[in-house]
Amino acid sequence: MIVDRERLPVNCKPPRLTEGCLEANIPPMKTALGSVAFISLGCPKNLIDSETMLGSIAGEGFVVTPHYEGADVVVINTCGFLSASRQESLDHINQMLDLKTKGDIKRVVVAGCMVGNYRDVLDEHAPGVDALLSVNDRTRLSDVLRELNTSGELARRVAISDPDERGSVYDDTARLRITPRHYAYLRISEGCDHTCAFCTIPSIRGRFRSKTREQILTEARELANDGARELIVVAQDSTYYGLDTEKRKSVHELLGELVKIGGVDWLRLMYAYPTQVTDDLIDLLAHEPKLLGYIDMPLQHINTDVLRRMRRGSTRDTTLRLLEKMRARIPGLTLRSTFIVGFPGETDAQFNELLDFIREGHIDRAGAFPFSDEDKAASFDLDGKLPDEVINERHRQFMEVNREVLFKRNDNLVGQTIEVLAEGPSQDPKYPTTGRTRADAPEIDCSVLLKGKHEAGTLLNARVVRSLGYDLLCEPAN
Repeated sequence: MIVDRERLPVNCKPPRLTEGCLEANIPPMKTALGSVAFISLGCPKNLIDSETMLGSIAGEGFVVTPHYEGADVVVINTCGFLSASRQESLDHINQMLDLKTKGDIKRVVVAGCMVGNYRDVLDEHAPGVDALLSVNDRTRLSDVLRELNTSGELARRVAISDPDERGSVYDDTARLRITPRHYAYLRISEGCDHTCAFCTIPSIRGRFRSKTREQILTEARELANDGARELIVVAQDSTYYGLDTEKRKSVHELLGELVKIGGVDWLRLMYAYPTQVTDDLIDLLAHEPKLLGYIDMPLQHINTDVLRRMRRGSTRDTTLRLLEKMRARIPGLTLRSTFIVGFPGETDAQFNELLDFIREGHIDRAGAFPFSDEDKAASFDLDGKLPDEVINERHRQFMEVNREVLFKRNDNLVGQTIEVLAEGPSQDPKYPTTGRTRADAPEIDCSVLLKGKHEAGTLLNARVVRSLGYDLLCEPAN
């Protein structure tokens, strides 16, 4: 995502526009610090990192510009989770290095998840980068930019800390938000303690660390004061919250405090771990309207043997019992989940078991990843690796079955009245507003096309007049 937000971070003075760029309202002597363009890649946690880095540099006097050409520095906040995401990061880095060679930009800084674990890849494929900054050193970006600004002959600047040596949580206040004003991501913890075989997150972001409730509530109030009507709670495992600091799972208590914040109408819970969901959390989802009855809970698979090889700690039976309990107790539950297809050793029968699970309608919103053989993940040493063509064909089949189930769900909504959050203008003159339902998270779930023009952030009831598959056509209800 490319930053083009024309405003300063929360709690900073109002911005003033200067030749299409964003400049802080600060003493003139600081404007010599230079202009910075930003590219943010990866997950919502990475996006929050980008917003906090942008807020820091803008507040200290750097000019944040949406234009690459002519920028003093371009910062690329990378994703290092999968080989495909690393390649996307490298593509953006090399595009910026080409502009640097042509003299269109002066410096290129690479930050984020790719830096700590894959410095060797960056050294080999992007040797022209001026500075490297790991995800655990993101608070040092302003210092690095100052060094770049004052250096003549420059040796590469490197800041790469071990995530567990830092062992801290970070302040996510004073962000320059990339998201639209009416919704924001709220991070409640850092790192992860799980040992899933396919995942490298603990080696990138370190052990699990809960933020204090006071810190989270302060950040949430700041976001609400900045216009966020929907807060999307994120973590590597949101349901693990409190175990390290309070010795118990207490995310339900935190959510119970967040729903009391004025101005917040919707609260959406992402990244729940199936073995960590408690009865207290289920009860809150069932009875608190602001929580939307929505939970994102990556299951990864349904076959017990595959789950065991993945080191997920769950089985088919425990998963089905949990889903049955949640469906019985949470009215109108929307369950989002993600899965991995083609995991080492996955047989045809095990894959078909997963397809049948999807066909049975247990999941309302689903996504799938083809297995990626990561050399820094425990799964790299497993036997039974499947050919890429088999993995890709299974991914295609999964998405086809999932699409059929989702389209049928949306067809069943025709004629019903639903609550919609307006997002902004659409390209359809007959339905000029885009929006989302309570069942849809931004950018990953379905959309609504709404008749009439409605300001972004407006909540209204709308009648579904037609399903277009992924999208719903709606008109305001009387």
